[in-house]
Amino acid sequence: MDRTPAALVERDGELALLRAAVADLLAGRSRVVAVEGAPGTGRSALLRYAAARARVAGCAVVHAAGSPTESALPFGIVTQLLAGPDTPGAPAPAALPLPALCELFLAAARERPLLLCVDDAQWADADSRRWLEALVRRARGAPLAILVAGTRGAVPAGRPGQDGRSDEAPAAVARLALRPLTPLGVAAMLAAAFEGPVDPAFAAAAAEACAGNPAVLRAVVDGIDADGLEPSAHTAAELPRRAAESVGDRTARLIDGLSEEHVRLLRAIAAAGPHLGPAALGELAALRTVPVSRALCLLTDTGLVEGTDAPRTPPGVAERALAGLTGADRAALHARAAVLAPRSAPPADPGPSADADPFGEGPDCDERAGWRLLNSPDDHVPAADRLRAADLLATCGHETTVRRAAALPRTLAHPDTPEPERNALLALHWLIEDTAPTEESADVAARVPPLPVPPRGPAQEGVAALRGALSGALPPARVRALAGAALRPAPGHPPLFTTRLAACYALALADSYEDATAGLDPIVAQARALGARTAVAAALAVRASVALRRGWLQEAEQDLAEVEWAASQGFGSVKSVPLTTALRILLHLERDEVDDAGRAATAEVPLRAASGMWWPTFLYARGRLGLRAGDHGAALPDLLECGRGLLARGWTNPSFVPWRSAAALARLGGGDRTGATCLAAAELAEARAWGSASAIGTALLAVGRVTEGERARAARDEAARLLLRGDTPAEWAAPRRARRVRALTAAHGTPTPPPGAGVRTPGPFPAAHAGEPVREELTAAETRAAELVREGLTNGAIALRLGVSRRMVEMHLSRVYRKLGLSGRADLSRPLPDKD
Repeated sequence: MDRTPAALVERDGELALLRAAVADLLAGRSRVVAVEGAPGTGRSALLRYAAARARVAGCAVVHAAGSPTESALPFGIVTQLLAGPDTPGAPAPAALPLPALCELFLAAARERPLLLCVDDAQWADADSRRWLEALVRRARGAPLAILVAGTRGAVPAGRPGQDGRSDEAPAAVARLALRPLTPLGVAAMLAAAFEGPVDPAFAAAAAEACAGNPAVLRAVVDGIDADGLEPSAHTAAELPRRAAESVGDRTARLIDGLSEEHVRLLRAIAAAGPHLGPAALGELAALRTVPVSRALCLLTDTGLVEGTDAPRTPPGVAERALAGLTGADRAALHARAAVLAPRSAPPADPGPSADADPFGEGPDCDERAGWRLLNSPDDHVPAADRLRAADLLATCGHETTVRRAAALPRTLAHPDTPEPERNALLALHWLIEDTAPTEESADVAARVPPLPVPPRGPAQEGVAALRGALSGALPPARVRALAGAALRPAPGHPPLFTTRLAACYALALADSYEDATAGLDPIVAQARALGARTAVAAALAVRASVALRRGWLQEAEQDLAEVEWAASQGFGSVKSVPLTTALRILLHLERDEVDDAGRAATAEVPLRAASGMWWPTFLYARGRLGLRAGDHGAALPDLLECGRGLLARGWTNPSFVPWRSAAALARLGGGDRTGATCLAAAELAEARAWGSASAIGTALLAVGRVTEGERARAARDEAARLLLRGDTPAEWAAPRRARRVRALTAAHGTPTPPPGAGVRTPGPFPAAHAGEPVREELTAAETRAAELVREGLTNGAIALRLGVSRRMVEMHLSRVYRKLGLSGRADLSRPLPDKD
């Protein structure tokens, strides 16, 4: 049985116009029709329909198709058309002037009505485009229909008065703009494919996953049919993965058809993101024979690139483009992009107090100048200047410099120190003590009061958020509230780099990745404006960590490459070396580049960095590498040492470092199932106490792998429900990680569908500290996105309506589902809560 969806659903108007064009052709009249649309929207299918109808009617039909590899071949399209059986033989097209070349086809049309079809015209060579424009001007002189398909602007408009044709106006061009299918159109295609109506939940999920693209939908349905699955609400969970794979395969085929220079430019755009302009991208790609403007036009026409002034790759394209590079080559490309970015980027917003320079020796964060300012015996040095010096030094990893400066306790105790500066200094002091404790600071700490509860001012709120997140002492909702307050501008309160970075990282630990990234971007911009290059590197390292947590490997790579380049130029912090090394190892492991991860692990990590916050992260990454390499004996000591360090600090939250899960797998690999079970159970208990979905799901995966029988089955089923549902945190929403979850849960089968046939019901909400989900108020943007979902719009349509990216829409909806305790789009049929 043929279950291929009809490719021409919701194309009634287009089909009617093509039938009219063939009728006009039979009546001796000329027509020019342009079919414009994105790849996969049915352009080629419409051309095939018109060609078949014309042949049945007795017309001659000639066909040609453009391709990236032949876009520079002179008269490539014309040569294909002349090779058709219904056109006369001719010498090489380049040997004829344009009027004579056009006359060949006009003469053939006078003998027998001729339909001339050109597919993928956006890749036509320049000579063929000029010839096509000339032929459009002459089309009125014979029964000739010209049907061209491609992206917008693929058919050039004929202009009278050229090539001696001033006496005749060009034929009018009828343009057909193909739009994505509506949800009703998707349902109709599915009904044709499966010979009857399908489950509404499946149809809705298919409309969203395929974004109304018929080709993607056809590939998804073919795959489901080949696997023997039925179009049910339960199977709907497979659709996003299958759609992403279809898009990825098509992207890979497009890239394979590009020339070497076009591939280099695409990789440059993938590495640089929207941070480089065309000229800098051409330099990065080392273009020699192809002008960068023309190369960008071709990549844009293929759909591999979006934008012109700041080109970028759509989701999923960057990873495919860079897949052919080794880890070392990819890192080198990102590093070169990082070097070029400051030369082409516009000046960043300097932020508060960016014009002040308390160091007096240029904007760079200089340790000696900061030391002199902090230790100045002059009591008239403003507390705000001492605070800013201490903040920049701490951001750059010079906690020891700040700790040894006797001015900190003195400034705190000085009666003239304003209250906001005193509160911020106290927060900075305890952040340093928490993240980089040493014995030598004991007498200083004894002279400093503890951090008050509740915290006073944004700086203290940021420190309290990180403390509560690392220890798991506060529920995620409270952590998010504190961190959000720490990042909001507060008149009269000095904004600190260190405490805002702490707040952003706390948000990431609480699965609030969107807010964490939104908070980090202005911190990076302000550090760039100050010229504090080491502070820039420190902030980028945290941003790379957040990107890796949320599954954005491309963004993590870009930030990490700049951090590594800054370190090579002498602007790195010793205390951040464990983090950057850990991120490099984990990034390679995410891409299954085990050998590259092993080479990254051999980098020298200073022992004096062992007292910093990121040392446990480095040990965990090295332990993960041992697990992936099958060396459980080497992995276990690193993971247990990581755990000892965390427990000594009271950092028990597995959302920071899930060391017990990894250690459980190492123990199991060594034959100790009992020890593995105890470690996994302890991590699950800590994760449930914390309450975030990602922490609980990760712990459940470990329990499911180290235990047996019904206990393992239940753990894997619950992990799948938590990590694969509609409100999944972005960390597990990435296709690569979602496939990993499915692979890990497949051993015990797929979770049992809920009662009620094809009806989707809410899954379990992550356990909060009181056993109930935490409901939070929706923001205005989240409310608007939810309302548009209720109107039946897809994520892509919502993005167009709101003027934001599709990824931003997905993050808004993910937070709506989490806040309202919903399982996905189907549950948004309920009325939304009032904002009041």
